Amino acid sequence: MRPEETRRIRKRIDATLSNFRNIYGCYVNAAREIVTTMDIPVLDMDTEEREMYASILKKVMSGKAERNQISLEFPTDKVGSSDEHRLLMALKSSQLRDENMRDLLYQRIIGSLDMEGESYVIILAADTYDLGAKDVRGEEWSEESNNQFEYFICAICPVKTSKAALQYQPGQQEFRGISTGTILAPPAVGFLFPVLDEGSADIYQVQYYTRSTSVNHGELITSLFMIDNPPMAADVQKETFNSTLAEALGKECSLEVVTSLQAKLSARAEAIHEESPSEIPEVYIEDIEDILSDKGISDEKIKTFGESVGKRFDGAATFNIGNLIQKRSFEVRTPETRIITDPETALRIKTQRIDGVTYILVPAGEGVSVNGVEITV
Repeated sequence: MRPEETRRIRKRIDATLSNFRNIYGCYVNAAREIVTTMDIPVLDMDTEEREMYASILKKVMSGKAERNQISLEFPTDKVGSSDEHRLLMALKSSQLRDENMRDLLYQRIIGSLDMEGESYVIILAADTYDLGAKDVRGEEWSEESNNQFEYFICAICPVKTSKAALQYQPGQQEFRGISTGTILAPPAVGFLFPVLDEGSADIYQVQYYTRSTSVNHGELITSLFMIDNPPMAADVQKETFNSTLAEALGKECSLEVVTSLQAKLSARAEAIHEESPSEIPEVYIEDIEDILSDKGISDEKIKTFGESVGKRFDGAATFNIGNLIQKRSFEVRTPETRIITDPETALRIKTQRIDGVTYILVPAGEGVSVNGVEITV
C-alpha cells in the first residue's frame, strides 16, 4: 500500500471517530484467557475516550514503509478458499457486527500471538469510505461516487500497570499518592484489511503494522494470513545481512569495502527518494555484488556471499536499502572507541599500520572538541 493511500486512511480516523460506529475489543490476560469482551458504541463515548481510541487506530497506520508498515500478500490459492481469508472477508462484509466472527478472530490471535507473558487488548474498528472518483486526468478526486471501500483495523495493545504518582487533591489542598491502575500501551502490532490500492480494495493484501523493528511477531503473520515464511523484522534483516557479508568475505571484508558499499547504497537511496519520495528504495543483490567486485573482492567470495544471502533470505532478489544500512550515519566501533559520522565522511576514514599497531585514521580540521572543549589539532 502506497504511503499516500495510507495517509488517506489516517485522515479518516479523526479525533471524533465520526466515521466509525462501534469499537469492539477483547481483553486477554497473561495466561491467554479472555477476561472480557467489549462492544462500545462511539456515540456513548465522551470526547476524551474518542480521542484516545482514535490515537490507537491511527498508530496502526503510522511508521515507515517496510519497517513498521509491511505489505503482506496472501498466497493466491488461499484467497477465498482458506478459513483464514474467509474469516477476514466475513469480518469486512459484516463491518465487524458478527459476534461469532469476532470471537473466531480473537481465538486465532490468542492461539498464536506470543506476548511473552504480557496481558493485551485486541481492538477492532470498521469503516466504509466513499473514495470518490478520479477526474479524466486521474489527478483529482470528485466527492460524487459510488466507489466505496469497506475495511477494518485491528490493533493489539499491551496492558501496563501505571506507576504511582502524586496528584493534587483540591478538597484536601494537598498532593496525595494515587495509582491510575491498568492502562493500555500503544499498539505492538496490528493490521488493516483489505488494503487500498489505486482507489479500490485489494483483498489479496494486508497492511501489517509492527511498532518494533526488531520483533514483528511472525507467528501471528503465519496464523492469520497463511504466510509460511513471514518477512524478517527490519533490524533482523540488517543484522542478518551484516553477518552474512562478514562471514562470506572473511579477511577481504575491510573498512574500505564496507564504507564504499554503505556510501553507495546510501547515495542510491537518496537518488530514488529525490526522484520519487513515496517509492521504497530497493537494491538488487546483483547490484551489491557489482559494488563488491568494483572494490576488488574475489569472484569466489562474491559467489559465496550470493549463495549465503539466497539461503538466509529465502531467495529474495531485492532488498529495502533502509533495512540494510543506517542511511544518515556511519558507525565504526572498536572495544575501546566509537566513531559516528555521515556516509560521505566515512569514505575518508582509513586504516594504517604504524609501529606495528593498526590505527583507524579520521580526518581532522577545524571545530574539533574533546568533552565539549574546543582544541587545536
